[in-house]
Amino acid sequence: MFKRNLVSVSIASVLLTSSLVASANTGTSEEEDSVGSWGQWAQNYATAAGGEFNLGALAFAASLQGETGRNRLNEAGFDTPAGDEPVAAVGCEAGAYCGFVTIGSNSPRPTDSRGGPGDVGILTAEFQPVFDGGEQGNARIQGDGGLYVMGSFSVEGNEGYELSVDGAEGSISRGSVNLHRYTGDSDSGMATKSRNPWLGLGTGHWYDNQYGEVYSYEGGSLFGGVTTSLDQLNSYIGSHGPVATYRGTTLDGGNFIARIDFSDNSWSGIWNGGADGQVGVNGKNVVGEVGFKVTKGSIDGINFSASSSELSAKDGAVKGSVNGALFGSSAQSVAGMVDIVKTTKNYSNKEHETLFQGVNTKLIQPR
Repeated sequence: MFKRNLVSVSIASVLLTSSLVASANTGTSEEEDSVGSWGQWAQNYATAAGGEFNLGALAFAASLQGETGRNRLNEAGFDTPAGDEPVAAVGCEAGAYCGFVTIGSNSPRPTDSRGGPGDVGILTAEFQPVFDGGEQGNARIQGDGGLYVMGSFSVEGNEGYELSVDGAEGSISRGSVNLHRYTGDSDSGMATKSRNPWLGLGTGHWYDNQYGEVYSYEGGSLFGGVTTSLDQLNSYIGSHGPVATYRGTTLDGGNFIARIDFSDNSWSGIWNGGADGQVGVNGKNVVGEVGFKVTKGSIDGINFSASSSELSAKDGAVKGSVNGALFGSSAQSVAGMVDIVKTTKNYSNKEHETLFQGVNTKLIQPR
């Protein structure tokens, strides 16, 4: 159903239990992959067939294959002239670690009841296991059964913020991801943790401290995990049909329902019933239960998006963008970001920037 592109990949794998030791095996192509061996996955490239990790054997994995790219379907405003409509950041790659973030510089907790974040954007990360040494060396295991990794991560905001962190160290386990880099001039990191790893999505934070004559801080909240691969998405559609419905909440107390239809690559959604609930207005921002609707948004693989022409509200006018992606081995979850400007009888041209996450109602009922 979906086209696949062949690109180089970085490998990130996590052990099922602390007793399982993964070994690096760079042997011949005839060797079989297994739960206890890296096998062919020790190679830092994809096969010509573009195969996937065996998620039944490994509890948490990211093949990091570039199966989507920047285009008008997964990046609202990508091919439109610059104007007052926000330009969305790059969409997530299928089968890779990806997340959606708030971006703020006021405090270590830049999203709270006093006002919204300065921006929202996308975080991507790559991991490589750390080995004890030698081609046959074992991957290093930490105390709780997680795997030590080296890696990198980047943040790209809708309003132009960019951060790229290389040479980070950390660990991944069944329900958590941590990367951190400290130098004399900077301290940067990201982390997510899930109470239910099966969902494939965790919550956490990211930060970037720069030390010098003038201290600076950027950081915010993070909803992230390993996105659904295209093979997994095709399998889900084959088993459950082309329509998937997700229910969930926003970072600042709202709720949403989204209906994705893969038969015509469109989606619709409604936030807080389409009209504001309990909201607060502070400066240029409106926060809380901000309501709006999405009609006939676009789908591109595991990414979904909507721009101003697909947005409306029962109690006013709204413009901007909504971006999200599917997460988990069976498309169990969605996460994304809202970046809109809304006008009602109570306020005019106020920004609303938040994150959202939800679960597939066919697979699990929300609590």
